[in-house]
Amino acid sequence: MMYGLKAGFWVRATLRRLNQEGLMAVVAQKGDEDAGSIFIILTDRQNRIAILREQGDTWHRQSFEDTETASAAMHATDYMERQKRYDPDLWIIEIDVPDSTAPLETELGTRRFSHLD
Repeated sequence: MMYGLKAGFWVRATLRRLNQEGLMAVVAQKGDEDAGSIFIILTDRQNRIAILREQGDTWHRQSFEDTETASAAMHATDYMERQKRYDPDLWIIEIDVPDSTAPLETELGTRRFSHLD
């Protein structure tokens, strides 16, 4: 059986931890306090963007870079607009990181955990 923390509680605790670690992290969109999906947008100094999407008890990473036709920011914005259509109650956290390719998700953990009966 899968259990988990409420989305709002997890987001606030994670923001506090990230900010204490020296990363600039903010809530860009507040979602459903109890069960909203959580997306984390990582932006680095080279204008690369990665979006982490909570998927069960792990994170799915989608990376974006500048192309000849559009910037990484445009690609990421299009992706998030599609996600908002599916789930208008989602949370979006934005974090400025030194390197968006670094696996921050391995340090984050998720709000979900399993309990064996």
